[in-house]
Amino acid sequence: MISIGNIENRFVVLLLTLVFIVAVAYLDYITGSTLTFSFFYVIPISFLALYKRTTYAEIFACAIASSTLWFWAEYAGRHSSNLSITIYSAFIRFLIFNIIGILIFYLKQKQKQVDALNAHLKRINQEKNKFLGIVSHDLRSPLGNIHAFSEYLIRENKGKVSSETIDILSLMKNLSGNSMAILDNLLDISKIESGKIQLSLQSEDLVGFIKQHIHFNQRLAKQKQIAIKYISNLEKLITKFDNKHLSEVIDNLLSNAIKYSKPNTEIVVKISKLQNRKILTEIIDSGSGIPEAEQKKLFRYFQTTSTRPTAGEKSTGLGLAIAKQLINLHRGEIGVKSSVKNGSNFYFTLPIC
Repeated sequence: MISIGNIENRFVVLLLTLVFIVAVAYLDYITGSTLTFSFFYVIPISFLALYKRTTYAEIFACAIASSTLWFWAEYAGRHSSNLSITIYSAFIRFLIFNIIGILIFYLKQKQKQVDALNAHLKRINQEKNKFLGIVSHDLRSPLGNIHAFSEYLIRENKGKVSSETIDILSLMKNLSGNSMAILDNLLDISKIESGKIQLSLQSEDLVGFIKQHIHFNQRLAKQKQIAIKYISNLEKLITKFDNKHLSEVIDNLLSNAIKYSKPNTEIVVKISKLQNRKILTEIIDSGSGIPEAEQKKLFRYFQTTSTRPTAGEKSTGLGLAIAKQLINLHRGEIGVKSSVKNGSNFYFTLPIC
């Protein structure tokens, strides 16, 4: 079967290759351009080796045909007086043509294997995302109930039961809250990797948005006697962003800054307008800093560093990876500048549109 634009019959491909070789040999014969046309014999063999249904036997046959026709063009066309040298040259060319064809054929087979493996891995990844989504969704509801009931019991029974009972209830509340946060992150990962997250871009005041989140996180910072300071010449900047998903980014960066800052220190949030119609947001802490060798893996899933939270807080290694994906969806960039004992500067840019 031969289809337009895609030759399915390998014998037709073989015939076309042989016709090409004969044409090269004829031009070689009438022009006598030995060096030029030695190269052109390789072209049809290379295309044959790349064809999806080619076998090694066909490459071998075309290598013989090429070297034989070259011998004819060399000996008959240029009236070579030394037959043994011409035969030797033809044999060397046969080896070259055959080796080139085999190498291309081998690389093509390896590429097929890689493509098949990538397709298999893609299917596995899709199943993994589906599994994560189902498990995270199904577990979140009972954990939410545990968190809500333990909070209710603490509130209603404070002063009525022993402090040990209140401590156990508080532990239940904290553990269930942490577990829900992990499940939320897993849900985000499954949605991002499956392409199900669609940004809802709306024109809003980015400066006011960030100030609002500074205010929300200030309550958490006060528990460690940490102040969050806003520095910017901008009072208002209207641009398009997804409020919900950008909230995840800014809250994650602020909570990390609080988590890794020492008590009685300051976190600085800076907003500045760049020349290339982008806006830069920086969250700068004065914590322990991050070793340079560990900074490259920060934005990968389930990656943590040797730097530890100052009050024993937990880290899943998911927040920054999710933040990177969400900023990428906004057509922005995210990164970190840090050195040991000198704190960290986590920043991201967004286009002004």
